[in-house]
Amino acid sequence: MPRVKPRESSSTERAVGSGHLVWRRKGGLETPLIGRFYGEGRRLFFAPPLWYDGLVNLCIVGGSAYALLALFWGDGFPLWGGPLGMFFALLVVLAGVWGALSSERMVCDLRSRTYTRKEGHGLKKRITKGSLNDLDALVLTSEVPPIAGPGGLAVIYRLVLYWKHSQEPLLVVERESHLVPPGAPLNFMAEGILKRGAEYSRALGIRYFDNSHFHSPGPVPVL
Repeated sequence: MPRVKPRESSSTERAVGSGHLVWRRKGGLETPLIGRFYGEGRRLFFAPPLWYDGLVNLCIVGGSAYALLALFWGDGFPLWGGPLGMFFALLVVLAGVWGALSSERMVCDLRSRTYTRKEGHGLKKRITKGSLNDLDALVLTSEVPPIAGPGGLAVIYRLVLYWKHSQEPLLVVERESHLVPPGAPLNFMAEGILKRGAEYSRALGIRYFDNSHFHSPGPVPVL
């Protein structure tokens, strides 16, 4: 794959909205996304795994139900009632809400060559629509976190989707973490995600670049 070094991303991404340039802060959790084909390959979804969405919903619904039971049942609640039980239940609810507000996703209609994207972190989410011709490239990157893993080098591989002229904030469409043996190149464990990236780029009709052989900082800031 040819090598490209896209512009450096930061905690603030510039994009076009309503005919003028706006600034949107990118923060929160880095929600794991995976690519999935539907409708006999006519649509490509980039969305959190089903288990992740299920866990977020369980935290919100289950935590809220537990808090209400702890409130009305009081100290006689069979598990953990009273104020302490409510406190921990509300923490679970907040974790689920944070996960939901950090979630992004994108649906690509490969037949009409259009996309619909749920973009943004926090309360200022928005739905954007456009043409797949607006996409610039898909780039495979490697990040070496500052904390080393036991028995090797911990490496995070990401497939990052870029728009032409930076008209939309970039999107991490897939992410994997691996332990690379000592002395091995950074892309030693990247074969699986490399192949999937090639499949996605062919379906989208965009360029694909492999930058997994050198370190690139994570596009989403750690809070």
